[in-house]
Amino acid sequence: MGKKTGFAAVVIGAFLLVLAVLAKTYAYDQLATVPLDQETETVSKTAPGDDATYLNVGAEGGPAIETGPLESRRFVVGQVEASKEASDELDEDIAVWDTFSFTAPPGTASEDALSGTRDLVPFERYSGETVRWTGASTETSGVKIEPTVFYGQYFKFPFNTQKEDYEFWDGSVKKATPVTYEGTDELEGLSVYKFVQEIEPVKIAELQVPGNLVGSTEATVLADRIYGNTRTLWVEPETGVIIKGQEAQLATLEVDGETKATITDAKLGYDDETVKATVDDYATKASLLKMIRVWIPLIGGILGVVLVLGGAVILLRGRNGGDDTPKHASSDSDAPADTASAKV
Repeated sequence: MGKKTGFAAVVIGAFLLVLAVLAKTYAYDQLATVPLDQETETVSKTAPGDDATYLNVGAEGGPAIETGPLESRRFVVGQVEASKEASDELDEDIAVWDTFSFTAPPGTASEDALSGTRDLVPFERYSGETVRWTGASTETSGVKIEPTVFYGQYFKFPFNTQKEDYEFWDGSVKKATPVTYEGTDELEGLSVYKFVQEIEPVKIAELQVPGNLVGSTEATVLADRIYGNTRTLWVEPETGVIIKGQEAQLATLEVDGETKATITDAKLGYDDETVKATVDDYATKASLLKMIRVWIPLIGGILGVVLVLGGAVILLRGRNGGDDTPKHASSDSDAPADTASAKV
């Protein structure tokens, strides 16, 4: 019985050790990767009572500064064939996602939006970091730039996001700048990391604008467009998914170094429906990833070692222990003669 118990303990322990290794080296790698056929929509809005200030170039009577609520919609569609093409070309595991976003007063069609951008972005499927690829492109106001080089994180953070700073892409300054870890929060019962990206006001373009927009009597004036942004991102760390995003943008027009007009002053963040839908989509996967990354290797490894060692001890004891039962009984012929009854 002891030998069978020891053997069973060794076998089960070895199985748990193999399971722990496979969970860490194989199963996790299979799950910790973004899909190629992604399809999502996110909606960001100004908070009730916190109206935005913005430039409406399509206003009746010409470009005008207006105030009111704004919303931004973003659509993401994975491009499977482009992903395969990029992966083959770069010899890496690459996803290519097509994203279109536009900002406008609520209820406005995309073709009548205040602004709109479409990007075709290649990125590594585990780290989420963008890569250089000849098929990448960006298009704003009908002007397409191809190829385009993106840098840093774009759609998401790495799987197993750390409490450290990353580089995050900003489409207005056309580069990635630091996004800083600021602490841990909770959204809809889900633990998230909070990151903040501060983009100090910087000149991003020169524009010919109507003179009356900047307080000039001239028909048109050359003005500098100054842009700044505070981007706050709440990230689920196991998946690296952005559960909630928020931007506080400030854009002005400067003439000869002097601010003449504010053309954007808006704070938009994911609406409650978007946050809840994102949590519902990723909470279960986050738990599964953590179980495979942490708990199965840890518990399986500890139990496996204990069972293997315990089983080995049982087997060794059974091997070294003696048996008190004699091999066979002594026969009469083996017994010494009874000298007392021997005849003389």
